[in-house]
Amino acid sequence: MLTFYAQRTFNTAFSYGFAMSILESNSGEIISMLSIYQRYCFGFFALVILLLRSVAVIPTPNKKWQARLPLYLLVILLLSNTVQAVSHNIRKNSQGSIACRVVNYLPISNAKFFMQAWNDQRLISKISGNIPQYSLQKQETGIDTYVLVIGESARSESMSIYGYPRPTTPELEAERNQLLLWTHAISPAPVTITAVPLAITADTVNDHHHEHYSDNIINLANQAGFDTSWFSKQGMLGDYNNAITGIAMNAAHKHWINEGYDDALLPDLKRALTYQGKQLIVLHIYGSHEPECTRFPASETLFTKESDGIDACYNNSIRFTDKLLGNIFGLLKDRRASVAYFSDHALEREPEKSVIYHHGGVKPSQHAFQVPMFIWYSPQVKNPDTGTVDAYYSTDNNDKVLRRWMGITLPGDPAQESVQSTANRLAGPVPVMDTTNTVYDWKTLAR
Repeated sequence: MLTFYAQRTFNTAFSYGFAMSILESNSGEIISMLSIYQRYCFGFFALVILLLRSVAVIPTPNKKWQARLPLYLLVILLLSNTVQAVSHNIRKNSQGSIACRVVNYLPISNAKFFMQAWNDQRLISKISGNIPQYSLQKQETGIDTYVLVIGESARSESMSIYGYPRPTTPELEAERNQLLLWTHAISPAPVTITAVPLAITADTVNDHHHEHYSDNIINLANQAGFDTSWFSKQGMLGDYNNAITGIAMNAAHKHWINEGYDDALLPDLKRALTYQGKQLIVLHIYGSHEPECTRFPASETLFTKESDGIDACYNNSIRFTDKLLGNIFGLLKDRRASVAYFSDHALEREPEKSVIYHHGGVKPSQHAFQVPMFIWYSPQVKNPDTGTVDAYYSTDNNDKVLRRWMGITLPGDPAQESVQSTANRLAGPVPVMDTTNTVYDWKTLAR
């Protein structure tokens, strides 16, 4: 009846959004809605009565094994679904409930939407509600506006600023003298739901647990007196977004945008820049996430199949991100501002497969982890910390580098250390985990 209600009323399938809206409704709203759609309530009870009546009148088979056959089939179905669900969660490193995937293949499949929504609410509330109390100190950096751009699926190997032969990053190259550029940044994980929290929270590859997610840069910036914003082009809810949303929820201003391309975040950025004072603005973009041909408007097509073959769409997506960064630099050039950028993870490139650029999975190659990272300083910032970080560096350490960037220190942090010095001090070992949470030394993976 839920399926029938959604199809008849909205001409669509019952979905996660319906379940979430029901769970977020109060009792009065639910009663009002039920009174409007009484025929579906009556239909539900009629179906239940019909089902029970059918069970009561169907004759029991004479042979014992025949009577138990439905039970045996049910057990087989549940076991096979459970094995499939567990296997999926291990391979995909999903935050989703195994029970939800099992229910998905049962006659009560609509219940999975309620289960998923309830699980998401619990995880988000757990992360956003457990706020650490920091013993922090603040240092003046000469910067008022900090913009953190979290990229998506960008390969440093496909960016001309890193030596790629096609002109994919002209805006970055034009600002090279204003950059602190990481030449060997390595993501700790090949998927967003793990890589982003590892980068912006106290969580680490070697001590990975959701309990660490509450210790994050948003809570830290809030307690340091920053005005905080989180604007995202990625989804707000679901198995692959819920933990990140839990981190974002404590930002003073937040907005998730579903329509348009990554430049749809610019109006929110412009509004946030009207604030006078120290602020941290996070922009979570879609970057070059597969399918990469959908990540840029047709008007921004520079590389074609004739010129770049199978790499055309991916190259265009990288260049569109570069243009977005150029627009951000333009908005900030007359302010005491700085932009930090890193990609959450990279992608594999396998021309022989149907999806050429794709996420790494179980024990991926080094390419799935090699990401771009830089910090840009406005011309208004005196003594910018520019240059290069050439040592192998894991973005698992970004929470420490980003707080140094914002002039925030915690007990145990070296005093009066530059961002570049902090990055070099933390460089060295590069442990990474695949989608099964198995940990490897990045240097030992296939090239």
